[in-house]
Amino acid sequence: KLKSLAEPQYRQFSSKLLPPEEAKTMLGVRLPQLRSLARKMAKEDWRTFLAECPDDFFEEIMLQGMIIGCIDVGPEERFCYIRNFIPKITNWSVCDSFCAGLKFAKQFPKAVWQFLQPYLQDSGEYPARFGLVMLLDYFSQEPYT
Repeated sequence: KLKSLAEPQYRQFSSKLLPPEEAKTMLGVRLPQLRSLARKMAKEDWRTFLAECPDDFFEEIMLQGMIIGCIDVGPEERFCYIRNFIPKITNWSVCDSFCAGLKFAKQFPKAVWQFLQPYLQDSGEYPARFGLVMLLDYFSQEPYT
């Protein structure tokens, strides 16, 4: 399905925004198309998809993150999926798009705040970036500032 949505010219443009190793795995699917697909898949058998989806292409990883943002589950279950997804974040684009899609943070600020604390101390580039981008996206007002 993703390959059928790919646009070679968009791939050529977008791949320049990522590190060369990451760019090699890009198909060239636009983000609005990925978001639309994620919303659709979040209403279907998303658990099987997340369990079985390969990580071969940039868009597969991006789609997994978008689905995690769309699913209708409680915060604790979503935290499990987030924890499993964070090691797949290997570039700024996946990280920042993933964080932007985690809008449930507005509904459960205390739980999300607690969940983020270890990531803010993490020595890894992308786990720490995840924590910081989440702060910027959802915790830039009182009482968190």
